[in-house]
Formats: sequence, C-alpha cells, structure tokens
Amino acid sequence: MARRVIEPKNLADTTQHHFSPAIVADGTFYISGQVGTDEHGNYVGDDIESQTRQAFENVGTILQNVNRDLEDVVKITSYIVDIRDHYEAFQSVYQEVFSTEPFPCHTAIGVESLASETPLVELEIEVPIDKEQ
Repeated sequence: MARRVIEPKNLADTTQHHFSPAIVADGTFYISGQVGTDEHGNYVGDDIESQTRQAFENVGTILQNVNRDLEDVVKITSYIVDIRDHYEAFQSVYQEVFSTEPFPCHTAIGVESLASETPLVELEIEVPIDKEQ
C-alpha cells in the first residue's frame, strides 16, 4: 500500500516525536491527534474551549493540503481529559464547528491525561479522498 505523508508548513513539526501529522493511504486521509497548539507548538489556552477551537483550526489547516475542509470529515475520535467536567464545553465548540447535517461519526473518550499535562483534548480525524491524491 502506497502512503503519502502530509506535513503542513504552518503547524508545529512532529518529526521530533516520530509521527506524521497526516497520511494519505488507500483512499483515506488520516490525521494524527491534533491538540490546541499554534504553529510554534504553544498551547493557546488552558481551557477546553480554546484548545478545542485551536485543534479544529489545525485540522482545517491540514485538510487544505488535500483540498478538503471540515465538511468532508467522516470520523472523529476525541480524547478528552476529565470528560465529565469538560464534555459540555467541548460539545458546544463541536456543535459550532459541525452545525449542519450530515454530521461526522464521533466517538468521545474520557482519559485521565494526554501525552503532556497541558492538553485537555486531542482529535483524530478520517476523511475519504480520491485514491489518486
């Protein structure tokens, strides 16, 4: 199976962590977990709303590399720290981003923590694309 790595220039470099930000493989565009960081890798806030908005902005930036946008997303897996405390606020941002049907499939998973102590949310995304891309 051929794989093509997508490395957006205006997002933080992920190679130091030994993963690709996104890969196109067999007609699907897979986006690695996006958190609420800016192009320099700095977190945009310490609240779930700010981090969720930024994570979705990062997803949008990556999608532009294959001429897609958030409306093309078919599957989201969200990892939310302390989900019982943060889900309502996360969901309000999610509903702003995905305000019209058809909505993507979505699984929200509560976690104790993520890879470092700052992120409160991480988003994994799948988008179908043409196999030629």
